[in-house]
Amino acid sequence: TVGMVSVLSDITRQKELERMKTGFVASVSHELRTPLIAIDKSLQLILSKTTGSLTETQEQFLTIAERNLKRLSRLIDDLLDMSKLEAGKMTLKRQPASLEKIIADSVFALDNWAKTKFITIEKNVAAALPEVNVDADRLTQILNNLMGNAIKFTPAHGTITVTAAVKKPGEVEISVRDTGIGISPENLGKVFDKFYQVGERVSTDISGTGLGLSIVKELVELHGGKIWVDSDKGQGTTFTFTLPV
Repeated sequence: TVGMVSVLSDITRQKELERMKTGFVASVSHELRTPLIAIDKSLQLILSKTTGSLTETQEQFLTIAERNLKRLSRLIDDLLDMSKLEAGKMTLKRQPASLEKIIADSVFALDNWAKTKFITIEKNVAAALPEVNVDADRLTQILNNLMGNAIKFTPAHGTITVTAAVKKPGEVEISVRDTGIGISPENLGKVFDKFYQVGERVSTDISGTGLGLSIVKELVELHGGKIWVDSDKGQGTTFTFTLPV
């Protein structure tokens, strides 16, 4: 060695801006939730016809408003979750849970949406799966995100299969496979990036923030697992993640 060059960069200001940004997102997201809850309860009250009868047109427009309000709530939840994960403040409420029941509940919750697109959701869960020590709500969020993505990118009469089995001692492997449009090789490495959305959907599908898969990856890793994706353009996509038993 005949010499050395050192380059020093002061990132104090950069770190401070990052901290301020995270705090701002969390604060604004919380503030938005209060009026959204009030609007949601009001719409539910009107749609239940407790306040009086509705014409068919009124009910149609109120239903559209309610659906978009729920979409906005999901976007805000994504922003809150991401700000918590970035700040290292996301905590898991772990307890032993039945993986079979969590999967069944998630499939049941999304089945109606899938049916509106003529998509079938199938379960292939191994018998006598061991209980997993997880945050059941967060695991449900992981499954809902993965199955929701599959529904968005799968054409009519397609199939989504949720599989769970013990592939290695002390580890459960869960996968969500679809017969959708697939992901091109150049985009595979970007699917877990923040704000990045891959693929083509019809204009009537529900769009998102591009945070869903990034949050999924963070939550899986927070549980001590890992996640990956396999796909070929036009041949469908499989997201697989592991959880320690």
